[in-house]
Amino acid sequence: MNISPINLRDYAKTLGWNLLTRAVEDGLYVLSHPDYSKRQLVFPINSDAPDYEDAVEISLTKLSELSKQSLPSIISGINELRDDTIRFRIVDSRNDNNFIPLSYAITAINGTKEIFLAAASSVLKPQAHHPRLSRVEAWQLLDASRFRHTETGSFVIKISSPINALEVQGNLFEENIPFARQTTLVINKGLRKLVTAIQADTLTQLVDEIKSGDVKEISSNLCKAITNFKEEHDDFDLFVDFNWARELPIQEDLKVSDIIKIQRDYFNIIDDVRRDLRNSERQKKREDVFMATVEHLAGEIDDNNRRSGDVILNLYQEDEIIKAKTNLDARQYTDADTAHMTAGSYVRIKGKLHPGNQPRNLTDVSLFELIMP
Repeated sequence: MNISPINLRDYAKTLGWNLLTRAVEDGLYVLSHPDYSKRQLVFPINSDAPDYEDAVEISLTKLSELSKQSLPSIISGINELRDDTIRFRIVDSRNDNNFIPLSYAITAINGTKEIFLAAASSVLKPQAHHPRLSRVEAWQLLDASRFRHTETGSFVIKISSPINALEVQGNLFEENIPFARQTTLVINKGLRKLVTAIQADTLTQLVDEIKSGDVKEISSNLCKAITNFKEEHDDFDLFVDFNWARELPIQEDLKVSDIIKIQRDYFNIIDDVRRDLRNSERQKKREDVFMATVEHLAGEIDDNNRRSGDVILNLYQEDEIIKAKTNLDARQYTDADTAHMTAGSYVRIKGKLHPGNQPRNLTDVSLFELIMP
């Protein structure tokens, strides 16, 4: 039983138990509760004490009895005291629910990963579609999150994220809300808004609000991640349960849902939302200035013995690298050739970057400047 004395103490305090500081000098944590005047929790401060395991077991049993929670639930609560926890519960509609296909389990776990990456990316930069889920902070949060033990009652993918895992500041909620908590909030609010819109038949309005930037929690990437939980024969419902870190109680004004049900017939609708958001992004043409390196030259020599044509660039944008193809005139191509052959050289290029698979098209080039080391 790997439970630290501090975590047990702090968990008990969240349930209303009060620490008697006098006992600390004697190497004991002693806690009392105003509702149970004749009961105490007593266990050593030092986990190496000979009777530590026995004392903890007695305290856990008392907590279980008095709070009317199961012992496994109490232990999970202690271990996840400082984590926000999400359970993706897969419920089979058939009578024979003793298994799920292995291929589906793999897809569902991948969907869980993509949900976290999509939500974290929206915290950092809200947009209807993230071209790549490659932000460093999002992957750092994924690395810090924990795949917990599965639970009885259904097939559960249980992920917990330490609320203070990263010192990154998000953009969606108040400044004092940690990045990990903001990511969990995005998942909660995004899923709730999708389900509510489906049930209320207001999905068109919701999609318009996402495209205009009024709804920041939902992206095509989040929708795609959810559809990973769609089973081939439409036999599975998905319940998403949220437990918020007791160390940082959830604010009432955030209006979160502790359980969100995504019925099996919602998955196709959510996939339609994904396509709509993705297609709207593809229709946009974005003009911007990029720093770039020249990776490949594929021009041809004209009648005047000058070379021009296609080049492949690596565009450096925030924390991601985008591979793009563009067409250069002879003067620009000469600079591109110099940059390609000179270590440490860059080009500054301005043009319209089109959505799509990489290499993406960069057109209407109005600036192409060689920058030598």
